Amino acid sequence: MESPEATVDPVSGPPVVYLPVSVDEHGEVRDVRMVLLDDGRVALLGYSALDRFIDCCGEDQPWAVFETAKLGELHATKPFDLKLLDVPWPDDLRQAMREGQ
Repeated sequence: MESPEATVDPVSGPPVVYLPVSVDEHGEVRDVRMVLLDDGRVALLGYSALDRFIDCCGEDQPWAVFETAKLGELHATKPFDLKLLDVPWPDDLRQAMREGQ
């Protein structure tokens, strides 16, 4: 008989995350938005549910759903130093994102 630990997959996060994106004039995703932190690291901000995304980022921020298992592919094309999950955006970041900074 297998031990219970052998039959349970380790928790590694949600199967999908909602990512802030920039879109073109046709609403097509142009880029995944990332944040430059004060210490120089680049953070990918992901959200485990759409309602959390809206609560944390605002209703005006475009989003795309992304498979968590494929974040390595995103990292290969657009490197980031850390992943943050369900982090609320301060008002100044919301404003900067709306202005495309």
